Amino acid sequence: MRSRLLLAVLVALTLTAAGCGGGEKASDTNLPGDTAKGKQVFATAGCAGCHTLRAANATGTQGPNLDTVGPGYRRVVEQVTKGSPAMPSFEFKLDKDQIRNVAAFVAESTGGGLKGQPLAGKFKPDDTTLADCKGDFACFEQAYGNLAYYEGPKVALARFEQAIAKPGAVEGNCHRIAHSIGAASLARFKGNVAPAFAAGTAACWSGYYHGVVERALVDVKPDQIPQAARRMCDDPDLRSGPTFTLYQCVHGLGHGLMIYTHYDMPRSLKVCDALNRSWDQTSCTGGVFMENLSSSYGVKSKWLKDSDLIYPCNAVAERHKIYCYLMVTSRILPVVGYDFAKAAKLCRKSEKAWVATCFQSLGRDASGHSRQNPNTILKYCSTGGNMMGDCVYGAARDMSSNYAGGEEASVLCKKAPKALQARCFEGIGTILGGLYQTSEARRAACSKITSEYRAVCVRGAGA
Repeated sequence: MRSRLLLAVLVALTLTAAGCGGGEKASDTNLPGDTAKGKQVFATAGCAGCHTLRAANATGTQGPNLDTVGPGYRRVVEQVTKGSPAMPSFEFKLDKDQIRNVAAFVAESTGGGLKGQPLAGKFKPDDTTLADCKGDFACFEQAYGNLAYYEGPKVALARFEQAIAKPGAVEGNCHRIAHSIGAASLARFKGNVAPAFAAGTAACWSGYYHGVVERALVDVKPDQIPQAARRMCDDPDLRSGPTFTLYQCVHGLGHGLMIYTHYDMPRSLKVCDALNRSWDQTSCTGGVFMENLSSSYGVKSKWLKDSDLIYPCNAVAERHKIYCYLMVTSRILPVVGYDFAKAAKLCRKSEKAWVATCFQSLGRDASGHSRQNPNTILKYCSTGGNMMGDCVYGAARDMSSNYAGGEEASVLCKKAPKALQARCFEGIGTILGGLYQTSEARRAACSKITSEYRAVCVRGAGA
């Protein structure tokens, strides 16, 4: 069986740095290890079977692309030594010199250095600017974070939203970059979640909000996580604001818990279940399942089965199923090569009561995979046959959420087959209900995008 050496390097956000002993041959970057010997360890320990690393001619895809991640020496030492739910510990399979050597090799090869390129939760400002970045993802991650930290999230997000309006390095990695903007913004606000959230936007599937929560959790001690989770989104300013913003906080908490616990799904769900309100509990599970099925950091969770692409949705408690099934096609589609017809067939194999929800998930992914192109969404959703309505409904919700409004999604609804248009506008309404606090404002938002289907939009908005 292939080794999973280094598989979870990217998600070790809370481990204490391992000590680095002396006596080894120093590399050119003064890392405490022999990089030549480390390259040999990388080749013989099975690392290439999991990771891509140009310096080793490795093209593995099971774990994170190390050239993109740029893990630091200390992070590699920690993960290889201690392991995580996603990989075994190699403390007794490799000696200390081998671990140090492979860590030095990876860190030097990727430019990760001693501490590594900044992850969102561990963001620290430096002098990197957008002008320094020549298509390099890690550079953009740091530069946009710096912009948020020094000039504020509104400035950073405005530049970011301009960049993701067209294909390129920023648009292609927008969710992770948005994480960094959120984490940097929380640092700017000195850890105060409410003003950080108030200054954010939902650009690129709300990655900003996820990054805020990720940083808020990173230094919390394990035994304090339940209490910290209950407090995090209970700020009166958040509670009195739009439901959409509050949802992003609680949903982001689910993402943060998975990252904090090294993708321990049962533990993360248990913390969600201990939140103060049932609505918070359910919303939190959405973040857990999104992170489990489609990791922000390129990690394959152990709570997935190649032999059953519906898992874990068909195995979790009934109260947890809704958000799992709303995310499940993000697991299915990459495995079937983004063949939407094959994904639709698998949706029909869901538990009977959850087939429609799986097709709503398919619509959400149709929206994302097409970059919100209405014609392409309808093409993808047509593979659902008699379930196409649920797919279009899910796509309309995703577009409305991504743009924090219904105008873009209304184009999809108007292009949809006549029999599906009302359902589509109802989907928009469900998101508008969270964006606007009063019934009057919700009705006005629906009136702005449709007159024919205003009533169903208003109904979806709960007005």
